[in-house]
Amino acid sequence: MRIALFSSTIEPKDGYGNITFELAKELHAQGIDLTLFLPKNQKDAAAAMSLPFETACVLPKYIYRIFERNCPGYFRTVDVSGFDLVHDLFSFPYCILAARSAKKAKKPFVIGAQGTHGVRPLAYVPERWLLKKCYKNAAAIAVPSQYTKKRILEEAKKDYAIDVIHNGVRFDRFQKSLDTSAIRNRYAGKKILLTVGGLWGRKGHDLVLRALPEVLKKHPNVVYTMVGDGNARADLEALATSLGIRDAVDFAGRKSGDDLVAYFQACDIYVHTPKVVDKNKFEGFGIVYLEASACGKPIVATDAGGIRDAVLDNETGLIVPDGDIAAITGSIIRLLDDEALAKRLGERGRAYAQENDWSVIAQKFVQLYKKAIPSP
Repeated sequence: MRIALFSSTIEPKDGYGNITFELAKELHAQGIDLTLFLPKNQKDAAAAMSLPFETACVLPKYIYRIFERNCPGYFRTVDVSGFDLVHDLFSFPYCILAARSAKKAKKPFVIGAQGTHGVRPLAYVPERWLLKKCYKNAAAIAVPSQYTKKRILEEAKKDYAIDVIHNGVRFDRFQKSLDTSAIRNRYAGKKILLTVGGLWGRKGHDLVLRALPEVLKKHPNVVYTMVGDGNARADLEALATSLGIRDAVDFAGRKSGDDLVAYFQACDIYVHTPKVVDKNKFEGFGIVYLEASACGKPIVATDAGGIRDAVLDNETGLIVPDGDIAAITGSIIRLLDDEALAKRLGERGRAYAQENDWSVIAQKFVQLYKKAIPSP
């Protein structure tokens, strides 16, 4: 089976890049002959990674709207005649080029959609027409969550057949026995609440900060650690100061590799409370929840976007209504008070993460490909 895989990036520090790298790597490991088609500006990044599969950095630069300068490149085609199937991982905009190329070569076309970028273009013209045409002509549509599926069907006002295949986690990466003493010593005697991700408004760090004063009244030995960086950092620091909790908050900055895993392993509760900013801007899944679960950590999350596919309510974590600060507060305190509950959620979470290892997710895509490829 030869697959032409289209993506906007291969850089693992980027969310889409991480998904691309892990899925392509696992498909290759399972014997799939694939070529990863990337934008021209990804050539250096791909070369530096010594990837085990072929890459073709021939795609135009990423665009957000179809009237941007690089738009003509999306209405050309690339030669995919030597492949059995074309799979565009992240819908708009590369789905336009991937679908046209597949049609010219008379190959089946599979389209993926990750949260916001699988839905938001449906609110614009002419992007709406172009994306709906891609969805209509696809042999299969794959999304990571039921919420993403629901929003595509609502916005497109069409009854597409959509498969839900979760994003995965590299489970064994989080099973390493790492030395977390430096982190524990940094927060000596503290219960660690952890959030990992970019410091952006819709990620909801401010909700945790607003919950913290009440948490600290009952559990003064709590510290809230944010791993990541972004343009909201100054505002979050100012908010922590205004709430009088700055000493209980640590902005740890970006972490990667084993350093990041060590933070997951050292924390006591993983708290991540994103917001649905508007109906077309949301978290499509949340791999970071699976990473926390892979480390056996209980989770507090908001019911925002595709979270319910990444966190099982009352099984791997506690899900509260979007934006409900009182409920966030109550769930954190509940887990701090009830060690048995926290342990049970963490243990089930570890099993759930293993069920969503990239090896399992890749197998699901292989089965999807087999169904989409016509019988000889």
